[in-house]
Amino acid sequence: MKKKGVLICSILIITLVPSIVFGVTELKWSNFFPVPSRQSKICEEFIKDLEARSGGQLKIRYFPAGTLLGPTKIYDGVVEGISDIGFSNIGYTFGRFRMTEALDLPLGFPNAWVANRVANDFFRQFKPKEWDKIHMLSLHTSPANVVLSATKPVNKMEDLKGMTLRGLGFIAEVVSALGGTPRSIPMPESYEAVQKRVIDGLMIPMETLRAFRLAEVTKYVTECWPIGQVYTFYLVMNRDVWNKLPPAIQKVFNEYPFEEKLALMWNDIDIDGKQLGIEKGLKFIELPNDEIKKWKNAVEPVLDKYVKSMVSAGFQEKETRELINYAKMRTEYWTKKQKESGVKSSTGPAEVRIK
Repeated sequence: MKKKGVLICSILIITLVPSIVFGVTELKWSNFFPVPSRQSKICEEFIKDLEARSGGQLKIRYFPAGTLLGPTKIYDGVVEGISDIGFSNIGYTFGRFRMTEALDLPLGFPNAWVANRVANDFFRQFKPKEWDKIHMLSLHTSPANVVLSATKPVNKMEDLKGMTLRGLGFIAEVVSALGGTPRSIPMPESYEAVQKRVIDGLMIPMETLRAFRLAEVTKYVTECWPIGQVYTFYLVMNRDVWNKLPPAIQKVFNEYPFEEKLALMWNDIDIDGKQLGIEKGLKFIELPNDEIKKWKNAVEPVLDKYVKSMVSAGFQEKETRELINYAKMRTEYWTKKQKESGVKSSTGPAEVRIK
């Protein structure tokens, strides 16, 4: 009887904790981007690299295209343990990450190369408590937004009146400030929304011309990047899962260059998106300096509205303005670094912009 009890107990241990018995840590990774997109492919690259660096100690199951969790569910899904790792956008949970949402304001980001570095500097500087429920692997951002239009060219701010553009969070606030009507639509649904004219276009980066095939359903690109607004993304892990990882596996994650790879990925795909748009015959519209000034002035109240909303939520005005000022300061720093390094982007000052 004792031997049988020992056998039953051993079977239970193997069943409940196979990672301990076999020395392999198994994780689930969720992403909402379509499988062919570079955002999805880089997750596959991360997984392959991490598994290889672990020497067989790590196994990650990948769930792209919302197959486990949709874009609005990824953060909660990671917190709740449905997925161990998640890749999504803070705009899908607008109001939850109040401090980090400052990065979605029209702060003057010239491109993804700069904005990605500023986002991670911001996180390290302020360590927002709003992320305390998870373990942050890396913040990252999209390239600078432009206006993609399917119905008419946008040559001046007045052309946006009567147009409905897809936009989330503070991107939606900018659409309103410029005279358009924002509509919150998950990216996987945007192609059909444009195709069926549910919306006239999107306030979004040019990389989506390929990633979400928007080059097939839009006709015009207004390069309003000088207002410098991006979509902020996150790559996070369940905190309890992180805390229970073997030290050797934590070391693999800690030493992996998520930040650098994500910055280069977002920068490269925006260049590719612009080139695809040119190949497809989309009309690219550059705003003259006087028009750019009008757009910048029009979106300035969005920053003030953010500050007021933070104060009403219990934050100090001085500290809130420090978030904005810090991001602008680091944008100037990294823009200078980009010029010095010779890295090219689809948007930004003439010295870094591709021809």
